[in-house]
Amino acid sequence: MIRKELLEVRWKFFILGPLILLVAGMNVSPYTPFGTSAVSNLNAYVWQQWFWIGGPGLLGFMAAFLGSGLIAGEVNKGTLYFLLTRPISRKRILLTKYATSMAILLILALTASIVIDGICLLLGHPQEMLNLLIATGLLWLSTLFPLSLSLLFSVISTESSRPLIYSLLFILTLAALPPLLLRDQNWSLWHYWSSREVYLGNGFPLKEYLVCLLTAVLPLLGALIAFGRRKY
Repeated sequence: MIRKELLEVRWKFFILGPLILLVAGMNVSPYTPFGTSAVSNLNAYVWQQWFWIGGPGLLGFMAAFLGSGLIAGEVNKGTLYFLLTRPISRKRILLTKYATSMAILLILALTASIVIDGICLLLGHPQEMLNLLIATGLLWLSTLFPLSLSLLFSVISTESSRPLIYSLLFILTLAALPPLLLRDQNWSLWHYWSSREVYLGNGFPLKEYLVCLLTAVLPLLGALIAFGRRKY
């Protein structure tokens, strides 16, 4: 089952994976200190360019792209019926697909951080390893929400393109609309996908981790319930 899933997503990994790593490196490599602004510090620059902007955007899209075809893709190819006739519960089928995508996203997040740290070493300013790992873990957790959400839409919809579109629209709405209406960034989902203070060495982002876990678990539970009841 796991081998099948890896074969299914390998082309997505080999196309989008190098692009993500390239962007991660390009986000950091042009760094030049200037003035007294926040980005004059390399650590703040790395956080701003990758962990605040580039990472959540690219890896979030990758997560939604992976999740959108997990079930809808099987329906379109006509292989879901044969998958459901195997002596494996629907819950296990869905969780195996989800776990495979989780592992791919974790590998990409860790590899991107290795690339970034390597470039920072070349610039003569290596990153604090603990802060880098904490930020990478938070970045990975943030991708689980679009993965879970697109999986839910993939169960509900029968076309693989619709779950991706629905997920991106839903995520953009949650990220942009609440702070615009309430004038408070704390209501933006994007606000919890990274932490500048923690990356600069101030504490642990417990609240951010909990928010990311909660937003990942809720749509995943919805997908499990919907997949268990859906007739194909």
